[in-house]
Amino acid sequence: MPPLGRPKKDLKQRSLADAFGISQCSNQLHISENEVYDHVDGDHESDSAELLEEEPTSKRYKRTFKSKWKMRFPWAYAVKDCNGVERIKCSWCVKFKRETPFAKYGSTTLQVSALNIHATSEAHKFSLQFLEGERKQSTLPITKHVELMVDAQKGRIISVIENMYFVAIHDLPLEVYKSICDLNRYKNTPHMPLTDEYSAYTNTTSGKEFLEAAKEVYWRKLKDEIFQSPYYSLLLDESTDRTMVQHLIVYITYLTNEGRGPCATKFIHLLQIKDGTSQSMYDAVISLLADMNLSMTKLVGFGSDGASSMRGIREGLSTKLRRHAPHLLDIHCIAHREALATNDASSYFEELQAIDKFANKIYSWLGKSTKRHGELKELMESFQITRLEVLQIHHIRWLSRGKVMERLVKLMPALLRDWELVEKKMYEMATIFQVQFCIHLLADVLIELNKLNQKFQEDHVDITSIGTTLDITISLLHKRFLRGTFGAGAMHTSSFLSKTQKGTLEFADCTGIVHVHELRFESLPKSQRSGTLDDCIMLGKGFVMKVIDSLNARFTDLPIFNAAKFFSPRNYYEDMDDRDSQTRRWLTCLCEKFSGGGLLFVDNIKCMGEMDEFICTIYKSYPKKHMFGAWDLCGGEIEWFERFPCLMQLWQAILVIPASTAVCERGFSKLNRIKNDDRSKISLKTLDMLMFLSLSAPHALNEVDWDAIYDEWKEMKTRKPLPL
Repeated sequence: MPPLGRPKKDLKQRSLADAFGISQCSNQLHISENEVYDHVDGDHESDSAELLEEEPTSKRYKRTFKSKWKMRFPWAYAVKDCNGVERIKCSWCVKFKRETPFAKYGSTTLQVSALNIHATSEAHKFSLQFLEGERKQSTLPITKHVELMVDAQKGRIISVIENMYFVAIHDLPLEVYKSICDLNRYKNTPHMPLTDEYSAYTNTTSGKEFLEAAKEVYWRKLKDEIFQSPYYSLLLDESTDRTMVQHLIVYITYLTNEGRGPCATKFIHLLQIKDGTSQSMYDAVISLLADMNLSMTKLVGFGSDGASSMRGIREGLSTKLRRHAPHLLDIHCIAHREALATNDASSYFEELQAIDKFANKIYSWLGKSTKRHGELKELMESFQITRLEVLQIHHIRWLSRGKVMERLVKLMPALLRDWELVEKKMYEMATIFQVQFCIHLLADVLIELNKLNQKFQEDHVDITSIGTTLDITISLLHKRFLRGTFGAGAMHTSSFLSKTQKGTLEFADCTGIVHVHELRFESLPKSQRSGTLDDCIMLGKGFVMKVIDSLNARFTDLPIFNAAKFFSPRNYYEDMDDRDSQTRRWLTCLCEKFSGGGLLFVDNIKCMGEMDEFICTIYKSYPKKHMFGAWDLCGGEIEWFERFPCLMQLWQAILVIPASTAVCERGFSKLNRIKNDDRSKISLKTLDMLMFLSLSAPHALNEVDWDAIYDEWKEMKTRKPLPL
């Protein structure tokens, strides 16, 4: 039998080791990176297989570091701790203080497999990158050397930038940023910093620097886009936040693609003003326009909520701006106007004001009472009503009143039964015929007005459709309440009148039991009208007529909006003579409005000279297109600008005219989501930055220019090369 024990090395093995000159104490770098990984890839597998074979294991065999391993791993060397235990360390990771056992206390796994694993680790690869930077130090300036070392961490820095950008565009607290980084590190997300130390840029302070860089990148792009637009309009609104700080929110409507692309409306800035006076707002706006290098001659429209500080005849903000731009169109937000028209009409009728108070009293009565909510829920199930909540009227919200009345109509069977059993005073009020009549009337009228308001709240309202939309609403109100049978065609009112012909209101539950409620024909407190059916119908007609009159009185600028139909071929008459006379009237109206002031391109004679060919061409080419649709097809064609230079420039000015400031209201809703009770001390700079990224920067992460943000961040100040 062959002798047992450790096999002896043959002469061939010893001579090869001697030939390569490997010594026990060598811990210097003998070969380049490419040579190291050539060995790792196995190019010399056939030559070195015997050299690197591991010793057979046995209980009596004690593993030690083999000097021949340094052929493949020149950075490896052996040390002994205080107990005499041999360990392997990595000279590169020790030098650059990496977070790995090979750099701290050494690895006790004395095997080639452990060296292979470490050689492919992220920590070791980054040590190699820093080592290469040191080699180039003698040939590069120190600033360039530092820049290269910072760029070595670019992938990891961009990863944390992505995390912070995600926090900003989703209105999350900035403190969440570190937790998201920790989560990604826990899930082994590629290119994340290996540690959570302060130098790893995963703290809130570093995150704010990333956001500043992102805002600066997209702020420059936005300024360039607006500057290249031939015309623009301002949309402004003033409000006070939860900490009683007054802000002026600024949006700008402009044309993209140097004036040949679609219309866009973007959030620009949140300005803090000293007070709510027009002078303070004027100073802030002028300073902003100067900072953006925008000429006042390109300012076409000014949209606001109609406050006296905005539209005052003598010293309002629009009046001050018109001194620089005499051609400026001052537009009172059409959504505000519609809401004000409804409130104006209701103010003439004490009965309707009493209904508003009763609706809010119902909301307060239900309150947060678990018992009442439970009882109402059971009754809703009994009457087969979809589970709904009672709503409250908010006078600062345009659509709330109509929604409240419609909800009360749906919940009325359950409410009446509940009050009949437990709340006699509420039941007595609800069983007055005049109360039920007004609730059903308001539900029908306000539903139609809410549809109109929702149309007016779109980001880009086609001003050519405003007059038509308004006429349709007025015609429906005329038909249903002022012609023929009162309420015919109105869903809630007609149903109510048919049910109450006998003076009772009846509802059947799911078991077939009919619940009858006697209605009393009496007047409401402080009402000068009796509660008879005829008086109620007269009240309803009077209210509808007041609504129509208020709408007509508040939309006095419809001629300008209708004249813009000159650029909407679907509004043309089919007959040629009628079409020519119609379009000539429209163009004359537009020229009269824009021929003065700084818009010198509006030459009446030249516009009229281009009109016939323009109308014929656009009508034959795009007969069914509205103004925006026709512009999408014509605006990008150079031929149209060459053939009709004056009319095309006039078209550009019409496109940016603002109709609604609903986008400003949505901006303040965004402000309140960001600056909530838990973040009430957030600074104006940070608040403005977060609003800009959330409203005006791209939300699709694959559309974000991460390299540009990284470059901007790197140039903000001198960066230190930190191990991540």
